[in-house]
Order: sequence, then structure tokens, then C-alpha cells
Amino acid sequence: ILHNRDSSGPDPAIVAPTRARVGSAAPDFVLPDLDGKPLRLSSLRGRVVVLTFFASWCHPCEEDMPILQRAQHENGARIAVVGVNYQDIPGDTLAFVRRLGVTFPALVEDSLDNPVATRYDVHAMPDTLFIDARGVVRTRVYGQTNTHDLETALADPLRPGS
Repeated sequence: ILHNRDSSGPDPAIVAPTRARVGSAAPDFVLPDLDGKPLRLSSLRGRVVVLTFFASWCHPCEEDMPILQRAQHENGARIAVVGVNYQDIPGDTLAFVRRLGVTFPALVEDSLDNPVATRYDVHAMPDTLFIDARGVVRTRVYGQTNTHDLETALADPLRPGS
């Protein structure tokens, strides 16, 4: 598992970059959830966002989702976990999140084009980014995470004043 925990660097510019990079503003996007309701990433400012790219065909994702669900449940209003499906069929995504008891938003992206995944430079599953309350990408975990990784990644952005 590769981890990128470098959160140093200048404050981000007002305009988000076209690609996600640690230390820069997270590129904004709008995607529908499984019920068709649109969610804009920037609407979650003020909370730490755990943005995970997943697929129903990805076994490590199947193990990650309950960990992320528990983090959402335990941290309440302090964090927002958001999933974006990657190269997946919406019906398969729906069955996957229902089977795993996922209640955080699972967003649907075009399974062929994947424009949000492209902006976030996603190439393998799972891929999870930690975005602070100001909308800056602070950390990224490539591959499967665990409770310790999640707690470590959330420690800095959840620190008061972060």
C-alpha cells in the first residue's frame, strides 16, 4: 500500500486545479447519487470529506466500505464520507452498497468515460482522498485502507484549527 501523507505547501488558489494533488484544492464536481439526486463536492465545505473511489467488482473495496461506514457513523457531523463508483454499472453499485449497509452517498459516474476519476487521477481500486474542511486535499491512500490508516489520515484534518 502506498501512502501519500504530505500536507505541506502553500494555501490553494481560489480556482481548483484540473487534477487532484495533495496540498491543492480538490477539483469540484457534481454527480448523482443512486437515487438520481445530485451532490456537489463543494457543498460539503466545513466538514472533512473522505472521498473514496470504489467498484462492486473490487474485493478490497468490499472490505473498505464497512470501515468507511463505521467512520461516518462514529464521527457524525465532523466528516462526510462520499463514494464514487469507478468503471461500474449503476445497478451493480446499488446492489453492492445495499448488501454492505452503506448509508453514505454513493455517486454514479459514467462507467466508460469516468471524468471525475480522471480529474482525481484514479487508476486502481480503492483510492481514497482526505479533503479538509477548506476543500484542500490533505492525504491520499492508494489501495485498501484499515481502521488505523483511516484514523491516522483523519487526525490532521480533524485537528481544531485545521
